[in-house]
Amino acid sequence: MQFNVKRESSPMETMQQQAPAMEAPTMEMPAMEEPVVNAYEHPGCDDQIGDVHVVLKPGPESKIEDILHKTHAFGVHQFDPQTVHGVYGDEGEANLVGEGAIRELHKHLTKMEKKKDTVIERIGKRIHLLQKEINNHMKSANERPEEADAHHVLAQRKMDSIRELRGKHKVVKESKRTLPVKNKE
Repeated sequence: MQFNVKRESSPMETMQQQAPAMEAPTMEMPAMEEPVVNAYEHPGCDDQIGDVHVVLKPGPESKIEDILHKTHAFGVHQFDPQTVHGVYGDEGEANLVGEGAIRELHKHLTKMEKKKDTVIERIGKRIHLLQKEINNHMKSANERPEEADAHHVLAQRKMDSIRELRGKHKVVKESKRTLPVKNKE
């Protein structure tokens, strides 16, 4: 058994049925050039922001040209948020912030290199002191053979300490960098 249900047509269907069919134009239309679209333009969006300036976190060798990028609000996604120092609407402000970030990084790196120099110096002094103590233990062991075993044990402990310190010395020395020379402009 089938039911005949009469369905009402929607207003859009009614309009399409009543409107006369549009005919294709007979005359040729002149070819229009494609408008140049901004690479960051988002169709249908009212852009109230415009260009923005992204300042990336600087590295030891960074120059301002390397960390300052002009983009659009829709182009910011191309940057990893972990690498962005800041986003600014004014290029001058972005430039100042970028130069400040580079200066701060260089101050920090210089401070770290000075600390490494201090650590290397202290380790060297400690190694020298332990070597003197080892020599004293060996001398005492020769002078008093009855206490030689005790002096040899102490000397061995100090030699183990020296090995550890030399390992640390090597690690710190390998981590040292030569900092780029600042251009005085």
